[in-house]
Amino acid sequence: MTRPRLVTPAPAVFAHTNRMRVTYYLHEGRTKTGKPRYVFTKTVGPEALAEMPDGFEVSESINAVVSVRRKNPGAVVAPEEDRKAVETVVGRHAHLRGYVVRAVGNAVVIFEPRPRPDELRDLAQRLGNTPRALGYVEDQMKKAQYAPVMKFEPEGAGYVAFRMTYRGNGGWSWPLRTGKLLDLARRFVGSIGTEEFFDLM
Repeated sequence: MTRPRLVTPAPAVFAHTNRMRVTYYLHEGRTKTGKPRYVFTKTVGPEALAEMPDGFEVSESINAVVSVRRKNPGAVVAPEEDRKAVETVVGRHAHLRGYVVRAVGNAVVIFEPRPRPDELRDLAQRLGNTPRALGYVEDQMKKAQYAPVMKFEPEGAGYVAFRMTYRGNGGWSWPLRTGKLLDLARRFVGSIGTEEFFDLM
């Protein structure tokens, strides 16, 4: 008679699955001074943790990088209704499909996917818009990397608009205009992804 084999249950591990559907596991390491340092890895190791330590939380960047950050209850964040207002304006422009609007600190930032969806759609069209080509486009859009292209920062009772520049070292432009957030979004957002964008001043 064969004795039943005892199976030791796997220990619970704190896990997070990012937008790319990759799962990461929380581990505790040590800094050079011996202080605890919390990181996510793709495999479970001996330093895996079952829960997030008090005072810390998961952070996932726009490009799906998963990390641990200290909670900051006093952090100033752009109001959700302001982010949604800009998102609504972006959604009205067919050529901006796939663009993402996020609150970054107290600013509302528009991120451009790379490659851009219009470039992928042009590729699919050249390939005859076959199911395989369209499937490739959708898959690439899910895996897109994002870069900031325009932002609105609060100033006084309104906001100020900036666009990304690409000459020299690049970076944010001089202030384009100050005013109400919705007015700024309606004025500038439609130019993103067009030649007009580079003439904004």
